[in-house]
Amino acid sequence: MNTKNRVPDENVRSGILGEVETVGVLPVPDRERTMSYKKMTIVWLMASASATTPLIGALLFHFGVTDMILAIVASWAIGMVPAGLFSEMGREVPLTGLVVARKSYGVLGSFVFSVLFTLVNMGWFGLNTEVAGETLNAITHTSGNFWFWLIGVVQVVLVLFGMKWLEYFYRYTSVALLVCYGILADLLFSRYHVLMPAATAPMQWGTAITTVVTFSILAWTYKVSTVSRFAIPASQSKRRTAFFLAPSVGIMVSVLVMGLIGMYSQQATGNWNLALLGSHAPVWGVIAAVGVALAIIHTNAMNLYPSTVDLLVAINTFRAPRRWQQPLATIGLGIAGTVLAILGILNHVMGFLDIIGDVIIPFTFIMLVDWVWVQKKKTPASAFFEKPDTARGWWNWPAIIAFVIGLLISVDGGVWFPRLFTVVLPTPVVGGVVSALIYALWAIPLTRRSRSA
Repeated sequence: MNTKNRVPDENVRSGILGEVETVGVLPVPDRERTMSYKKMTIVWLMASASATTPLIGALLFHFGVTDMILAIVASWAIGMVPAGLFSEMGREVPLTGLVVARKSYGVLGSFVFSVLFTLVNMGWFGLNTEVAGETLNAITHTSGNFWFWLIGVVQVVLVLFGMKWLEYFYRYTSVALLVCYGILADLLFSRYHVLMPAATAPMQWGTAITTVVTFSILAWTYKVSTVSRFAIPASQSKRRTAFFLAPSVGIMVSVLVMGLIGMYSQQATGNWNLALLGSHAPVWGVIAAVGVALAIIHTNAMNLYPSTVDLLVAINTFRAPRRWQQPLATIGLGIAGTVLAILGILNHVMGFLDIIGDVIIPFTFIMLVDWVWVQKKKTPASAFFEKPDTARGWWNWPAIIAFVIGLLISVDGGVWFPRLFTVVLPTPVVGGVVSALIYALWAIPLTRRSRSA
């Protein structure tokens, strides 16, 4: 595929329509790669600060505040390197992760994962929209679908204008979000009897870390390059460490703060959702409504945007990219996710969405081994769009077999060794590490032999 003529004519890209993002899965033009590490940190800080993130405080409530903090720090230490490597991947070759996966898993392997992750991201989009609609109905003492559609439409419009305008939105609404939740936190501490939550059960590190990493950093990791492809290229910046750390710091600071909010709210009110305090007074209700709406929009935009890009990777496996594929995909997926939220269908597929956490981690770890030690970060962007001339180009069986083994450990490891994976080790992380080691021991020697032949 020729990617040199991908940049649309400037005369066509004028006015409001000219601001709609149409780059799709093609390499991001250098003129659009301007995001700094500070802006990237804010993007991930706000994307992670969902209205549902305080749920972590309720899920880990019985372990107490001290051990929850330690579990979050340990989760950051586990996810820091994978997130950092994906951040660098996007800066080295300005492509989304599932395009790079064409070399890791083969073109058809990448296609399968693209379809799967499209459905998963649309599912989380619908689920979060449902949570937002129900919470805003409770705060405003209303019923019906108004809030569902309002939140859905705002998210679709934001994603239509792409990463450039999403970054603006995150940056300029971050203060409003912090103020809203700060006021609600003050309301909590001033009107309720708040005590430091103490442990009521022995700490289970495997369970706690699994909860955190699958709820946050490792669930986001494969999406990091979808953002970092708009960052300053690696060859043009000396702030490599800052860009490396930006995604994980942004994600986990939000998890820490929102987790604490959720835990203290659970202790004082019996409910982790701090925003529901706004239902008791009109003024607080407005503040809570604004905070919830911003929190959901921040996170859900980063569900719909990757869902769009993942769908385009699947479509463009068999059909050449077209200018308006990206906005049309965004509108279609946004409408479908909002309808599912209204129908409440996603309440019945939570088990499926939970299992996907087991899929994403081995998928991610194998990709990193392939990118760093097999491709050695040297594959040019154009190579990811070439039609494979070997069977390995369509299906990379070492990666797929290693992935299946890692997935089996992630899903059933707790059944095989219940105490080990409950008390000590996070099962999905172990599955991911094992799959990465298998692939490394299999693929790296094969690559060396083929290069020396």
